[in-house]
Amino acid sequence: MDKDILKTRPVVIRKELLDHYNELGINERELVILIKLIYASETTNKQPPIESLQRGTSLDSRETTSIIQSLIQHDLLELNVNKDEEGKFTEYMNLDQFYNKLSDIIDQINVDKSHKQSELEFNTLFQKIEQAFGRPLSPYEIETLNQWLDVDKHELSIIQAALDEAQSQNKLNFKYIDRILLNWKKNNVKTIEDSKKISRQFNQPKMKHTIKKVPKFDWLNEENQDDK
Repeated sequence: MDKDILKTRPVVIRKELLDHYNELGINERELVILIKLIYASETTNKQPPIESLQRGTSLDSRETTSIIQSLIQHDLLELNVNKDEEGKFTEYMNLDQFYNKLSDIIDQINVDKSHKQSELEFNTLFQKIEQAFGRPLSPYEIETLNQWLDVDKHELSIIQAALDEAQSQNKLNFKYIDRILLNWKKNNVKTIEDSKKISRQFNQPKMKHTIKKVPKFDWLNEENQDDK
């Protein structure tokens, strides 16, 4: 047979199923039968014959039947008897509950990934702040940082942008950064680009007859230092 044909996948199995089938309460033998049922369901929802399910496995008909019962007990398979198109009573399978449970597993995987990514980004920001200050953060500063995240709901990227803004103004302290964040929140700053627009508005030069030096905006007192 042409190897290119063999590379064609007639049935697609989610990697999450292969990696987390134990969370469905099933073992490897039950997984094989479940995959066969998934494959069969792509063409018909009729219950496949036991002989076709055990084909290619080391299972006998009794073991295969036992696995079918186990899948039903784990609420992964539902069998219903109805008349087919010829009027004969036939067993029909329903895998909806399996897909519901697999969907829940995938959702949890995505949540875990998101938490890990957020933790990584927080640690990166924490290290950048300590590097900028050239020292470990004090308990008060750590509490303030947590408040920015948990209470004020600032994005990590926005806190990073406020840190950069404070550094550019040569006023690197938490009170000044907090004032920047407060001002940005008043101006509905949600992204780094939003923060850049606000900063440009406050730091753009005033046009008269000549262009003077670019004024620095004092975020702490909300005033232009060159206007004092």
